[in-house]
Amino acid sequence: MVHIMSFLYSIPPVILLLVAAAMGLLFACGGQLYVHRHFGGSGFVRHNEVGGFIISVVGTLYAVVLGFLTVVVWQHFADARDLVAVEASAAGDAWHTAVGLPPAERTSVRRDMLDYANLMVNGEWPLMRKGEFEPDGDIILMDAIGAAGSFVPANPRESNAQTLTMQQLAAVHDDRSRRLESNTSGVEGFEWLVLLIGATCVVCFCWLFGLANPRAHMLMTAAVTIVVVSILVLLFELQYPFRSHLGVGTDAWRGIINHIQLMQAGPQMNMKM
Repeated sequence: MVHIMSFLYSIPPVILLLVAAAMGLLFACGGQLYVHRHFGGSGFVRHNEVGGFIISVVGTLYAVVLGFLTVVVWQHFADARDLVAVEASAAGDAWHTAVGLPPAERTSVRRDMLDYANLMVNGEWPLMRKGEFEPDGDIILMDAIGAAGSFVPANPRESNAQTLTMQQLAAVHDDRSRRLESNTSGVEGFEWLVLLIGATCVVCFCWLFGLANPRAHMLMTAAVTIVVVSILVLLFELQYPFRSHLGVGTDAWRGIINHIQLMQAGPQMNMKM
């Protein structure tokens, strides 16, 4: 199952949507042709009124479930994106607040924050595409926490810098834990089963109507199928915020790296490592 998920997430979203839509249309249109050819399509016209009432109930119930899950998944994705921005900002703040630490500790913390940002871009993000993470991230964070918290401040300046730096490092640690957890929680298998059963019922209900123009009926069925399949593919792409091509990128971390490099290249001596 894990290998199948990894394979599907390796496919560009547009290609996956086209393939899923093609398979859905093949099922929907092929099923409608079969049903109307073997059971007399003209006979379904008499049941349009009753069928319309039933499909409105079934369709409404399915739309509620599908809409609810779409909102939940979208919010989950948005929260993950915001969390990355907060984590990266906390790492940048830790780099800045280390200015008041003794030279050795300041250098250690700042080096760790730059290494951590580079690790996120080059190490952890590619691993998160597979649902994994980079263990060295914990090691780097603990090294920074150890450097900032293990010395005894000699003056109020160092004391304030130590407190602020420890707060920012703790925020980075907590935000990373939340980020990794968010990449393991998606739509459950049973929920997908319910969604697929509902989609199948809605599409199959379209077969039970009758129109004088079979082509117009086929277009209606195809339109319903494309809409349902498109939303299901969107749910699949967004359910794990860091696994698909639509997932949260490394822009925030690249911004922090560029900012640190800019500070180091500037004239302020207290911005050096």
